Amino acid sequence: MGEKIAPITSDCSKELQYIGMRIQYFRKMRNLTQAQLAEKVSINKNYLSQIESGSTSKAISLPLLIQISKALKVDLSILVDLNDLEKSKNEIRQQFEEIKSFFDEVKRLNSDLDDMIAEMDKSYS
Repeated sequence: MGEKIAPITSDCSKELQYIGMRIQYFRKMRNLTQAQLAEKVSINKNYLSQIESGSTSKAISLPLLIQISKALKVDLSILVDLNDLEKSKNEIRQQFEEIKSFFDEVKRLNSDLDDMIAEMDKSYS
């Protein structure tokens, strides 16, 4: 009897999307169509499309990922390496912190200008 595949929960959707993007990248680098890669790993082209877009509602098995990595001639570890994803999150966080710091500085400068204008108004009165 076949095993029931667990549905994907939203807590790993970003990671699956990232893995799908990598699969798509290496597929295109190998000049393979979705149909060609799907045939090599014995899956439906529509399922491969869902994997690449991160929109699949069912779990991707490890054996399938291994087959895909072999068909693409890419180490499995490269397909599933999520370090760049975390790095991207950290880079975005750092950029937001820099933007926040910039606006904090603008607020401080505005306050200083308001104080200078108030001093000028007092001296001309």
